[in-house]
Amino acid sequence: MTESEKKKFILDVAFIVTVYAVLYFIFVYVIHWVMPFIVGFLIALALRPVTRFVNRFVKSIGKGVALFVITMFYVVLAIIIWFLTSFFITQISGLIHTMPRLYFNRIEPVLLEFNDWVVQNAETLSPNVASTISQIITNGINYLADFIKNISISFVQLATRLISNFPLYLISVIFTIVLSVFISLEYDNITAFFRRQMPEKFKDTFEEARKFITGTLWKMIKSYILIMIITFIETFTGLSILKVNYALPIAAIIAVLDVMPVLGTGGVLIPWAIFEFILKNYFLGFGLLALYIAVTVIRHIIEPRIVGHQIGLHPIITITAMYAGLRLFSVAGVILGPIVAITVKYLNCLNDEILHCVRNDAPLYS
Repeated sequence: MTESEKKKFILDVAFIVTVYAVLYFIFVYVIHWVMPFIVGFLIALALRPVTRFVNRFVKSIGKGVALFVITMFYVVLAIIIWFLTSFFITQISGLIHTMPRLYFNRIEPVLLEFNDWVVQNAETLSPNVASTISQIITNGINYLADFIKNISISFVQLATRLISNFPLYLISVIFTIVLSVFISLEYDNITAFFRRQMPEKFKDTFEEARKFITGTLWKMIKSYILIMIITFIETFTGLSILKVNYALPIAAIIAVLDVMPVLGTGGVLIPWAIFEFILKNYFLGFGLLALYIAVTVIRHIIEPRIVGHQIGLHPIITITAMYAGLRLFSVAGVILGPIVAITVKYLNCLNDEILHCVRNDAPLYS
């Protein structure tokens, strides 16, 4: 490694550490205050391609098309939220109503039977061991019974907290909607204002940076949409083979959760499989575990490749950036990590004729 390469490597590492430190500070101390501005800007930015597409077919004076697009976006979003909320409230209410009866009539007898079986087999080894194991299982059964009994109370407490914070949530939503509408209508004027504030020699760089950032965000979104589609197809196929009722909506929910590392497919399939084992539905239980393993393995193989291919990063760099982002910023870090890495690539390109490098999609650390 030459002296210049060493300096470049040190600068890259220092830049990554600095960016992650700044992002961590923002996420911990600032994000709550500026979230409406960020979400409003991202919504307006995401709707720009739609606005340009509609403009090709509709001749409108002024900002009519932008207003129409963002209005339709919020109308469709409101309808989707209404239907999903109604569906989930109905399902959750039914679940809360039936869960105690299901537990005490079907699950608890199986657990008590399992406890008796464990004690009988453990007594052949040691009475003390059998007593200890029995006490652990009994405590677990009692804890689970108390949890089931109090689940409706916990749900009411959660609803109460949400209602008490509703004014704050409402204000944030209103601010977000107003800001997104304003930015959509004044997008050209806002970007023109920032261009006018810049020295002439930086305007081309600013335009390239803007295209680069928006292009990278769009590629990240496309990557995760593709991953969700693949997960949905896998899950729907597996649940259909297992002859599970409502395979389509369940697969859709799992596909959305799979993007979230904290939950993922395991947040649904593993508890579901355990529940089926308790009910002695061994075929379905093993089938759900096999489906979880298949989806997880395929996800870990394709995710770095798809995301890396879309944004021009090596899979190893991509997965490292995703892991670092996840550890620092939780779920959002899965997207922020690769963005930081691609920003390093962009700055490397900036040092070596930015326009040529970005347009030719030069690899990072090749």
